[in-house]
Parts: sequence; structure tokens; C-alpha cells
Amino acid sequence: MLSLPFDKKKKRQIVLKNFNNPTHEVSLTKLREISSSLNIPLRTFSSLNIGCGDTVHLFIQKKADLIALTRFASEQQACCLTIASANILCCWMENKNIELVKAEINQIERMLQGKIYQLSNCPQMKIFQDLPNFPHRTECVNLVLRGIKKTL
Repeated sequence: MLSLPFDKKKKRQIVLKNFNNPTHEVSLTKLREISSSLNIPLRTFSSLNIGCGDTVHLFIQKKADLIALTRFASEQQACCLTIASANILCCWMENKNIELVKAEINQIERMLQGKIYQLSNCPQMKIFQDLPNFPHRTECVNLVLRGIKKTL
């Protein structure tokens, strides 16, 4: 495992910024409007953990081999880690090559499994590096990762 480039205070600031002011989150009504106007389906994903009620709705517009537009909604209950990771990833993915995104998602999954990983394109996700120490919390980020992978 690599050393964490963010101290505890900085990690909290990043999570709270992305939770309190998510730039890529819209209402579910707005997300449905975007989906309808662009004729691209949105997808809904729920936590696999029966003790968790997190749900995230994802919209990803692809153009050729790039991701052109990303938005998400969390009208249902979603925790700060789910919303923060969805916002970080949606911000980062826009205008990126789809294969690059898939490769980086695989590395983030390795990180959450406590395996050796190489995150070089979306370093902000390293704020979740210590989640393998809290297995019940990894589902918060994995929910978003599964949704992105299935949508791509």
C-alpha cells in the first residue's frame, strides 16, 4: 500500500466539501430531464449491504471513446462517503477516455480491497485508502464504482 498523501484533516475537508457542495449532483427530477432530453438512460444502484439504504442514480453520456457528461442524484438516503465518492468520480470522469476510467476504477477497487494499486489519474480517491480497515464502509464507495462500471 502506498502512503496516504492527505492528512486526517485534509481528508475530512475533501469528503465534506464533496458531500456538502457536490458539483455534479442534481435532483432526481433534473436527472430524469437530462436523461430524457439526451435520450440516454439513467441507471439506479442500491447498496448490497442489507444494513445500508444508500441508493445512487447515475447518468453518464458517452461520445465516441470519451465520457462527455456525468451527473448523479441521491434522492434516497445516501451517506457522506457515497455522495463524496460519486461527486469526486463524476467530476474526474468528464472528458476522460472510457478505457482510462475503467482502468482507474479497477485500481480504486484494488485499493478498497487492501491490495497493491496504482492510482495515478484520480489521486483524490486516495482519501478512501484506509477504508479496508473498516469493511462495512467500503460498500459506500463500492456502490458508486459498481454503478459506474455497469453504466460504462
